[in-house]
Amino acid sequence: MSYHPDDTIGAIGTAAGGAARGMVRLSGPGAAAIAARLFIAADGRSLDEVRQPTVVRGQVRIVFVPTQEPLGVPCDLFLWPSNRSYTREPVAELHTVGSPPVLQAVLASVCRAGARLAEPGEFTLRAFLAGRLDLTQAEAVLGVIDAGGAGELQAALAQLAGGLARPLHQLRENLVQLLAELEAGLDFVEDDIRFISQKDVLARLESAAALLETVTQQLASRYAARELSQVALVGPPNVGKSSLFNALVDRFGDNDGLNAKRAAPALVSAHRGTTRDYLTAMILLDGVRCELVDTAGVDGGEANLIESVAAAAQAFAAERRRRSAVRVCCIEASTWNNAAADVRGDFSLANCDVVALTKADLVESSGGRKGAASLRRTALKLGGPHDLPVVITSSRTGMGLDEFRDTVRALLTRDASPRHGHVLAATAERCGESIRLAATAVEAAAELTRRSAGDELISAELRVTLAELGKVVGAVYTDDLLDRIFKTFCIGK
Repeated sequence: MSYHPDDTIGAIGTAAGGAARGMVRLSGPGAAAIAARLFIAADGRSLDEVRQPTVVRGQVRIVFVPTQEPLGVPCDLFLWPSNRSYTREPVAELHTVGSPPVLQAVLASVCRAGARLAEPGEFTLRAFLAGRLDLTQAEAVLGVIDAGGAGELQAALAQLAGGLARPLHQLRENLVQLLAELEAGLDFVEDDIRFISQKDVLARLESAAALLETVTQQLASRYAARELSQVALVGPPNVGKSSLFNALVDRFGDNDGLNAKRAAPALVSAHRGTTRDYLTAMILLDGVRCELVDTAGVDGGEANLIESVAAAAQAFAAERRRRSAVRVCCIEASTWNNAAADVRGDFSLANCDVVALTKADLVESSGGRKGAASLRRTALKLGGPHDLPVVITSSRTGMGLDEFRDTVRALLTRDASPRHGHVLAATAERCGESIRLAATAVEAAAELTRRSAGDELISAELRVTLAELGKVVGAVYTDDLLDRIFKTFCIGK
């Protein structure tokens, strides 16, 4: 990415498509002057008089047809005339009608007035190069933009607020100070003068190692913005898991979500073991996106798992069950004997989060009111001992699907809040090796200190640590690294 700090860049800063309001953003030394050529303040003031960040109401004059006179469109100008802005340079934002043709016309007008089109991520790149953000926070900006749910948004906001950067910056400052004290002593080695004791050096290195271990754990438990929470339908064969899967996908299937595609319907048959592998589909539960998994039925026996392919499929299905955030235990309402068995194969009610009584229409059609009452009693028996929510469902009639949605959504929302220290996947992928090398170097420096190996050797390990930490926060970077990070942004951010 070419970077010219003397340029003034412009781009549409709001999402594509029509809306009540839209915005064109300018950043650079000429931002205020370019805006002044197009904007007329309602109170008649000159923008040259503005010295502090302010909002000015008025009109922006734009040309829709080259042969016609400019037209005035209502507009609010948000102006930062100094370096007290996101990019630490003059910034102007023209907030007007969110019609795509209007916004495109405003953008064309500011480009004719002296701005150039911004490249992807160039506003945030300028913020990084000006010291407003470090690289971990710049990646968090993209995480906020791409967040697909509350958990992802909270993880990105925590990182943007410095949850990862703050301790690393403090660690770098501490190690720079330690290195300075060690190297100061090297100038007086012949006089046997030390500026810091060996005990103090070791204590500070061990503290640094503990912090890097904490960061390593944060990276290992990274909150992957592209990973969806999984909801697995588990239970014995032929209890209606696949029918429930199809009904949920039909009702809540998310075909507009990230990388979403319509899943092939699960095969449904009266024969046991029809589902040998597993199927997945994206569903949207009242704003919470997740991946629904239809797993192979497990009955605890080996009779129907003679073939090696079937055994492998069962192993895959078991792994999906293990990785799922919510496990829905599917039990056929008409045949379940609560007193007979709690454990079936590799799952039990104790390891599930929700119970779904399936095929409830068969019970109601055969038993009428008595059948419905029997279902409610069964639900109370199942839920009580295990403190589990129980949903009575019918794939044929749609009974209980909305209740299923609300129950599972509540569980996902409860589990979606990221634990303290979660890091975005993009940051974890980029920083993992540097943090590992930094931790290795600190441990080597500590071992050298214990052996009284010499301050020059300890200093060499500290320089390695500082270089690797610099790569994480952006104190050390290459053009290729910046291109890889910022070109994943959309234009206008």
